Amino acid sequence: MQKAIVFLIFILFFTSCKEEKIENNEASLLKMSFDFGEVLFKQGAGTINAPVNTDLKKLTPEITVSRGAVVYPASKAITDFSLPVDYTVTSEDGKNKTYYTVSVFAPIVRFVVYDCSNRTAQSPVAQLASSVKISLYVAQSGKKHLVEKITTDSNGEALFYGLRNADYYFLAEKGAAKNILNGYQINGIFESQQDIDSYPHQNPAPKVGDLKFLDADVDGKINENDKVDYPMIGSIPETGTAEVKIYIAKQ
Repeated sequence: MQKAIVFLIFILFFTSCKEEKIENNEASLLKMSFDFGEVLFKQGAGTINAPVNTDLKKLTPEITVSRGAVVYPASKAITDFSLPVDYTVTSEDGKNKTYYTVSVFAPIVRFVVYDCSNRTAQSPVAQLASSVKISLYVAQSGKKHLVEKITTDSNGEALFYGLRNADYYFLAEKGAAKNILNGYQINGIFESQQDIDSYPHQNPAPKVGDLKFLDADVDGKINENDKVDYPMIGSIPETGTAEVKIYIAKQ
């Protein structure tokens, strides 16, 4: 009899604990990451920059949500991020839903910067330049407005993430070295007499080791018409990354 009473008490206790379990009503996306980094969220909008040559159509994010909650699309599901993706997190008790939009951006331009400052006639070579500041601008109401500043890495490279249908202008500098000298855009170094002979006419006549300047209007000669305040990035492709070389030098 005593054993039966103990058993009954155990059953009642177990049933009571089971009935008292409360399902979580939280519906939050706590963390989302790819193999190249973690998504930054701000008021339900998540963003992250992807490396060059990332296939945005086949990404596998790892997602952490509130205890017991369910996220859709699911964590670790292969997902197409060529456009922003909407996520829904549903709480464990099914009463609450929270919505998020995640955008993965691919770089539209890869800059590679070379410093021509230490060139000589014997060694007319430009060096890859780290720690170069590149300022990006857009034109609005006849003026250039700064939109972003990026810095080259140890390989002289910097990635720019922006809109593909916008026109961007840029300036690059490291100390006294810049990509524009006296209004002319530097376009490399004359490495040989053959290089000089095949290049648009530049005045005064250049020598091996001298700077090349860009024939901006492509008329076969370098003159006042080629001066610019801000060089413009050329055509940006609808997909992939444009490659832009920048040359800097001191006055």
